[in-house]
Amino acid sequence: RTPPRQEMADALQRLSQVENTIVGIAVGLVDVSSTQWILYMKNATQQKIPLTWDPRVLYRGYTVSAISMCVLTGMQFPLTSMVTKAITGGKVRRLSDGEQIGAAFTGGVLSGVVCAPMELVMIQQQRFGTSLLATPAKVVAEAGGSPLGLFRGLSMSCGREGVFTAGMLGLGPTLKRYALEELKWSPYASTLFGAVGGGVCVATISHPMDTIKTCQQGDILGKQYGGVAATAKTLLEQGSAGRFFSGWSFRTGRMVIQCFLFDEVKTRLSPVLFPHHFA
Repeated sequence: RTPPRQEMADALQRLSQVENTIVGIAVGLVDVSSTQWILYMKNATQQKIPLTWDPRVLYRGYTVSAISMCVLTGMQFPLTSMVTKAITGGKVRRLSDGEQIGAAFTGGVLSGVVCAPMELVMIQQQRFGTSLLATPAKVVAEAGGSPLGLFRGLSMSCGREGVFTAGMLGLGPTLKRYALEELKWSPYASTLFGAVGGGVCVATISHPMDTIKTCQQGDILGKQYGGVAATAKTLLEQGSAGRFFSGWSFRTGRMVIQCFLFDEVKTRLSPVLFPHHFA
């Protein structure tokens, strides 16, 4: 008999693109509602802004952040599924560890194009307290009337999202599967191992890209942080290589939580929403 966990993996592969999108949106909403305050702390630390415990500030930009994450995960789940089907030729089969991580990475890179302008608006809101509707207009005006100003930090956004999704939908579940099948750990310990291992790894690898992106998006006019190379040079001058890891602890903590949430919400919610795939 096929092990129950493999039956779950096979059933998840049978979800349609629309169903994957719905699951992704739900995961994104749970994520932002749980971790928006950590995101503020991370962004403030990277930009050298004083920290606060005022919930009105911690959840400033929540609406656009929720929209951004719901759109992102609503894209990353079906995009990863599309790449998975391309790898398997449409057949339902177990992916190798490399295939699972590679499919997730590709889906993440593609979603970075949508992520960049939304996160830029959120970061500007966090810095200046402007409204959701006024912020994009302010950014475009400061960029000389060009809507391309909203895409500042795009390359770092795509790179970071690729690594992020590779961890959330690839490395985390792979580590969990390894702990269950090879180490014979309990489901709880395996889930924790996947979340911590996946979260710490991808947070560390992608954090320099995230720091460059955040600094660029907080400084629309480029007075302190210019292009990617110029921003990297400025960060080195401010605090050597360690400056690239400002806010690392906040982001790593958030990504460990996200690794857990992404896997748990996906596996628990999908059978509730689409039971015909799991009968």
